[in-house]
Amino acid sequence: MITSPAGSFFASASPNFLMMRDEIIAELLAQPVIHTKRWQQLDISDGASAFGTHEMLNTTIWYDMPETVIGAQRFIEPDLPWAEGHFQERVGGKPVNPGEWHDRWPYHAHGAGLHLRDDGKYDHNYMERFWCARGLEVEPTVTGVPDLFTGYRFSVGDLGHVVKQLQRDPTTRQAYLPVWFPEDTGATARQRVPCSLGYHFIIRDGKLHVSYWLRSCEIYRHFTNDVYMAVRLGQWMRNEVEAGLTYTLGQLSINIVSLHAFVGDLPQIHRMMTDA
Repeated sequence: MITSPAGSFFASASPNFLMMRDEIIAELLAQPVIHTKRWQQLDISDGASAFGTHEMLNTTIWYDMPETVIGAQRFIEPDLPWAEGHFQERVGGKPVNPGEWHDRWPYHAHGAGLHLRDDGKYDHNYMERFWCARGLEVEPTVTGVPDLFTGYRFSVGDLGHVVKQLQRDPTTRQAYLPVWFPEDTGATARQRVPCSLGYHFIIRDGKLHVSYWLRSCEIYRHFTNDVYMAVRLGQWMRNEVEAGLTYTLGQLSINIVSLHAFVGDLPQIHRMMTDA
């Protein structure tokens, strides 16, 4: 562990994620409490003590990814079965919204429909962002033709195109999957925007490495599951790029602008550390 005013760095030389997570939590809870106005577009500006926030800026994490699903579940201990079910939905090839697993998330204290729009969809979700080029759920325009995503000069790509890119050129530095889209910039409709910014994949010396960027991550409900699903995405990508499993898994590098914990969650957070 290395900490400075510019940020914090944590690394694990083994798949033992829980030990490193305890170090991260201990350093996070040592930070002073701050108060922000909003969280996931919920107004928390009343200063209630439960919404006081411990925050670390610019946290970088290096983690050696387990090779198998069983290994990832054993070493990371995500919220199962939800984490695996929702991951399978993410890589299922369809831009569904809301999907089948959204209401099984184990932290729906205020009801599964809290962030749903009037049309029964979320402002965004991973399935839409992973598979945007398929456009299966885009509503028809007045002309009856779906108004699909397009770029200035080229058609858009999605997760499937990143797979083909790595198959075509295993040495590429370009294999990036964005989760943050231009429609999120500035939150012009006061909408919820993704916490994840995107994933980068690179193969070197027979190993597939994943870099994962987030603008924001909450430690109790999201952090462990985010790590698990990033590892699973690396495993999935490895299998899709080379069915013969020629490649092994390398390092997961995570960069989080704001890693935070709510004061109201401290009993559960301490229990996480005790259980681990």
